Amino acid sequence: MSLFDLFYPRTCPFCGGYISDRQIAAEHIEWICPKCWSRLPRTEQDIKAENSTEMALTVGKTSEKKRLHLSRAGAYLFYEKGHAIQRVIHRMKYSDLPEWGMELGRQAVLDWRDETFFGEMDVIIPIPLHPRRMHERGYNQSEYIARGISEFTGIPIDTSHLTRVRNTPKQALQDGEGRKTNVEGAFAVNHPEQLYHKRILVVDDLITTGETMRACLQAMRVIRGAQISVFALCKAQ
Repeated sequence: MSLFDLFYPRTCPFCGGYISDRQIAAEHIEWICPKCWSRLPRTEQDIKAENSTEMALTVGKTSEKKRLHLSRAGAYLFYEKGHAIQRVIHRMKYSDLPEWGMELGRQAVLDWRDETFFGEMDVIIPIPLHPRRMHERGYNQSEYIARGISEFTGIPIDTSHLTRVRNTPKQALQDGEGRKTNVEGAFAVNHPEQLYHKRILVVDDLITTGETMRACLQAMRVIRGAQISVFALCKAQ
């Protein structure tokens, strides 16, 4: 054990156990222990058609999928309140640990067996934060997830076309109907013609009811001929 580890030991955010230098050298993962890494609540939604993420966005309607130009959707992990994954996502978003999102984005690319989910994309667009919230937080966690995906796939990231034009209250504080009205008109697309007929992967950290992502997809309907896929790090059960 190094002197640094003696005073500032690395502990796993899932189980609280100590992470040794030997484990890091073997697994190349610095912030989660190997046992918990193997037990992440993976969804396998890369190979599951009509999964819970897609159903949340389309309300189970084929017509809605077509209307939103949605090709496919999937989440890497299941999210459950009270589970350790909630603590990880919370710390990633609010405790200046966005690199956790980048690592999980990388791992999703490695884990998902259907390589076409990422391999056929022209550009990755992370869900944007409103400039005011971006200033307060200092980073966009969804962009870090996108960076992890981009690093392993080579797909470029675009943060200039999709913008958040309303600084909406947090979705977690809204009730069912309030979640929908809260994000209506919250997004806009700048120069959509530059994205015409592109295969676009939209990335977010967490999908619960799907209303935020639906509002985003609604705004992106102005992109003619686009084929849009959605990747979420987590999907609430």
